Parts: sequence; structure tokens; C-alpha cells
Amino acid sequence: MKLRNSCLLVLVTAYSALSACGGSQAAPEAAPPAAVAPPPAPAEPAKAPPPEAPKPEAAAPTPPPAEPVKPSINWDAMSHEERLEHMKTVVMPKMKELFASVDAKRYGDMKCGTCHGDGAKNQTFKMPNPKLPKLSFTDHFKKHMDKNPVVTKFMMEKVVPEMASLLGEPVFDPATKKGFGCAECHIVGP
Repeated sequence: MKLRNSCLLVLVTAYSALSACGGSQAAPEAAPPAAVAPPPAPAEPAKAPPPEAPKPEAAAPTPPPAEPVKPSINWDAMSHEERLEHMKTVVMPKMKELFASVDAKRYGDMKCGTCHGDGAKNQTFKMPNPKLPKLSFTDHFKKHMDKNPVVTKFMMEKVVPEMASLLGEPVFDPATKKGFGCAECHIVGP
């Protein structure tokens, strides 16, 4: 009780001092005694929230078109009919697109005869085609690089790897002499 009276005395003295010095703030009032809260009512069992109306699902963004999956094939084991079907549905559309990207005027209407020549007419599709340009491998295709570097690079960097893939073969390896290369379509000479 003594402590309480001392606190009150300090407050009254401080208030008097502020008032005497011209202070305009009123002394803070003592907070009313805190009321004791009644004990909480027993908790009711939790109720499930009301069911929500189904929300319309947002359409998933459409992914960009993927490159078509190139089939894993065994060209040597395919029948003539299977090869024809593969050439019509897989090889021709892709190669037409590839060649047209370089020269749409010349290759926009690419047909089987573009590569197979007379073999397309007689249905043998024999390759290499002697009517395609004869190639010289001398000095790393120097003759062809000097004459038309754009087409030579296109054939080496785009056509050969794509055809190898479409036929399920590796690109020609000079060390092993295996794989798809220029001599599959072109006659090679000096």
C-alpha cells in the first residue's frame, strides 16, 4: 500500500509541476481496473465450411508445337511398301520443308523425282541418281565450295544429318565407312 501511495504522490507532484509551468497536457488518467473476463464457453464442434461452387478451370496454356518425333527405324529390315510409306509420310514432307527453306521457288513443288529422277518414274527409286550433280571429295569438296559454298554447306550441315536421322542411320563416318552420306544420293568421282 505504501508503494501505491508513493506512486500516486509522484503523479500528483508531476501534474502540479506541469500545470505550474504552463503545460497544456492533462495528466493521464489511471486506467480503470481490468475486469475479469468470464471463462470461455465450451467450444462447439467445428463445422465443415459450406461447399463451394466448382470454379471453372483455367485453360492450361498451349505448349508450342514440338518437333515431330523422328521414328527409330531399321531401313534395311523394311519391306518395299514400308519404305514407300515412310518416304511419303516422313521423309518427303521434312525434306521438302528443308529444301524450300533455302529456295522456295525451286523446291516448293518438290516431288519424288527431284531426288530419285528416273527411279521415281519406274518405281525402283534406285540411288545414287546419276542425274544429280556428280561430287568430288578432293580437298574436302573444294570444287563445290568454290562454285557454290552456300548449297555445299547446306547439303553437308542440314541435308545429310537430317536424312541420316530420318532413315535411322548415323551420319557417314569416313573412319568406319558406315552411315548415311553424300554418296547415298550422288555419284562420286574425281
